Amino acid sequence: MKKGYSVLIVSDDSSGSKHYFISKKNLRIMGLVGMALLLVIVIAGLNYSLVYVRALEVGMLRRRNAELEEEFTKIEEIRENLRLAEANNRRIKVMLGIEKTPELVEPAVTETKPHYTDIEVLKEIPENIPSLLPTMGQISRDFGPGHFGIDIAAPQFSPVISAASGIVEGTGWDSLYGNYVVIEHNRNYSTFYGHLNSIDVLDGVRVTAGQVIGTVGSTGRSTSSHLHYEVRFRYEPVDPMGYIPFFVKL
Repeated sequence: MKKGYSVLIVSDDSSGSKHYFISKKNLRIMGLVGMALLLVIVIAGLNYSLVYVRALEVGMLRRRNAELEEEFTKIEEIRENLRLAEANNRRIKVMLGIEKTPELVEPAVTETKPHYTDIEVLKEIPENIPSLLPTMGQISRDFGPGHFGIDIAAPQFSPVISAASGIVEGTGWDSLYGNYVVIEHNRNYSTFYGHLNSIDVLDGVRVTAGQVIGTVGSTGRSTSSHLHYEVRFRYEPVDPMGYIPFFVKL
């Protein structure tokens, strides 16, 4: 006789009944199948939970990445505004004559290029308008938005001359343009010379057109030797190239 369990199902009105017999072997098989199904359900639930968590993490990372990109854009805007503010601050300090005076810089005129003597100053035009090219070299950057003068690429220690007669209004050091000289020519015009290697004039002295006032360098924020040259009409920068071409012979 087989060993197992009998299950008797009787209806409420006792009109009929059903009898089922389950052997121990079949019961064990059913139990194992049930446990296997439960295990599959648990594993599937865990995998779904992991996928759901990963999806949430990806969504959070994408949102964070978008926020970082927005913050980076704002930082770049702030950096550009600071650069413009620094340039404007330099201009104001130079105009007001309150720029900090640097330590004494030794002149380097003895190291100038011999062929510089090929420049011949023809004449100084009436009204003392700055009209001379301040150094020999290639124009490496033009006057334009955000750049208040021209850059003239030239060998280090090349002489820098005054573009017209005038009085040295200021000399000093600027974090952007390094060693600089400002010359006032008349009530309308002044000129600015930046990135100088040496300053060879003193504040308040009178200079003549073509007189050496310093030497080309790479001081301040500069990656190569050049002169930053500005012409200012009533304290507002104007394009120096409009004043130069006909008064210098190379």
